Amino acid sequence: DAGIGVPSQAAEAMEMGAAAVMANTGVATANDIVLMAKAFKLGIEAGRAAYLAGPGRVLEKGATPSSPKRDDESK
Repeated sequence: DAGIGVPSQAAEAMEMGAAAVMANTGVATANDIVLMAKAFKLGIEAGRAAYLAGPGRVLEKGATPSSPKRDDESK
């Protein structure tokens, strides 16, 4: 078990191209095991879909305009 405790962590691993995740502790220690297993399923599916979709660029230092500024916007 790699310490994946919540579905969002599984989604992130899948977004990075992981072939699979092991969510034993996250599911086994949940208050509602069945519901947590379903949540992991959805997170894994979402992460894989995002990976296959090929995410666009991510800016580390914030956004930059992709269109030139109009004269009336610079005031």
